[in-house]
Amino acid sequence: MGRDLYNNSRSARDLMDQVCALPSLEHIHQVTFEGPEDLLTRTDNVQPAITTVSLMAWLAINEAVAKVGKTMKPLACAGHSLGEYAAHTAAGNLSPLDAVKLTAARGGWMNEASQPPNPSGGMVAVMGIGFEKIDEIVADSGADKVAIANINSPGQIILSGEATAIAAVSSALTVAGAKRVIPLNVSGAWHSPLMKSAQVKMAGLLGSEIVEGKVSINKEILVVANATSDVVDSTSVMKDTLAKQITSPVVWTECVRRLLTASGYPGLPSEFPGHPEPWPIFVEIGPGKVLRGLLRSIDKGIETAGVEDSVSLEAFLSVIS
Repeated sequence: MGRDLYNNSRSARDLMDQVCALPSLEHIHQVTFEGPEDLLTRTDNVQPAITTVSLMAWLAINEAVAKVGKTMKPLACAGHSLGEYAAHTAAGNLSPLDAVKLTAARGGWMNEASQPPNPSGGMVAVMGIGFEKIDEIVADSGADKVAIANINSPGQIILSGEATAIAAVSSALTVAGAKRVIPLNVSGAWHSPLMKSAQVKMAGLLGSEIVEGKVSINKEILVVANATSDVVDSTSVMKDTLAKQITSPVVWTECVRRLLTASGYPGLPSEFPGHPEPWPIFVEIGPGKVLRGLLRSIDKGIETAGVEDSVSLEAFLSVIS
């Protein structure tokens, strides 16, 4: 993950080198490029790793565009869970290195919250059953045990919570008619009440003197927050929503609909100044293509692209040119 960007983009390489120069992140270069998978997927490693690779891709895009004498900026940004930090960076609200530092702290605290003596946690993806029924079964299990973690699309809901309660809810959902209930390969119960201690620590860091002065809101490129699906219009809202999302559901479907509204998408009012007509393209920047699939399940008319290496970067440049 990210090795091709490192080898082919000076700005991407410089960012990875800067990250590896940070205390406690010297290993990110190796674990990102080589694994092993069980070490990479541990949340205190994967959060700074994915953030770094996503921002390497973002920097590589800008480097490539600059080489042909052009400039490019997004109209609006959004990130799924961890990706919200990279979204704020692409919007100009955070520096790349500060985003990595924040996600490293976030990952460390979330890892702590998932270790004994805290309850063992897990997550499952639920498909093929109505939201109302899911909400009913989750409510019956107890709000402190299981929570709705992600509303990814009309047909995909992610649940998170204590492992034993997740197993019981999964059985109940299957009996109730869910087409698929898939356990996720995660090391904790993300976006659930089990992450409260991490949320408290993250709120403290975001409100500290360490962060103060390093966060500013660029009003020209707007960011839609995971926890609210609202536009982030001040530094206080940015800090609050970044902390809140650790235990709150990622309302991704509503975030995408807000972006569509903001774009002046056909039939919807526009609220963002200077929006183009029509919305040109949604670009998933960073490793993988999960979000592109979710986008199309929300609205089949959405045009998408992805950038995660030099091959996909060239394809993207061809599309936008």
